[in-house]
Amino acid sequence: MGRVKTIISIFAGVLLLAMIPSCSKVKDIKITSVGLESFSPKGFRSADAVLAIGIDNPAMGFIITKVNGMLKYNGEDFAAYSADSLSVDKKSVKVYDLPCSAELSESVGLRQVMALLKNGSLEGFTTDVEAHVTLKNGVGKTFKFKDLDLNKLSNE
Repeated sequence: MGRVKTIISIFAGVLLLAMIPSCSKVKDIKITSVGLESFSPKGFRSADAVLAIGIDNPAMGFIITKVNGMLKYNGEDFAAYSADSLSVDKKSVKVYDLPCSAELSESVGLRQVMALLKNGSLEGFTTDVEAHVTLKNGVGKTFKFKDLDLNKLSNE
């Protein structure tokens, strides 16, 4: 039994050493652009859309799944959204299409949506988002972000 623990410890150490150089590249992954490819209303309270997301990935390939979030306007729930999975190629700079859907919160009226769309500003909009990221080798982690300011993100 002691020998098995030693082998597992050595294997874990080698795996950790192999991952250290690539971990520094993970910090260099950047979203370079976000655009709206298509938008399709589904009734008065929901819509489907395709986002074009530019990603500069100097690291290993990964898959983003289980994307769910809440869009907020001035701190109040505005719309719940979810997105399909997205497979990001290793060492690439590429624009990916991400199908997603959204449904307005009960407290949001169509008049309010129309006024905000006419305004065209992201001022006051934040989002909470959760997504699971899996490396091509199967190792994964769920990430959660709260109160991301969409106006600031769009200006970066």
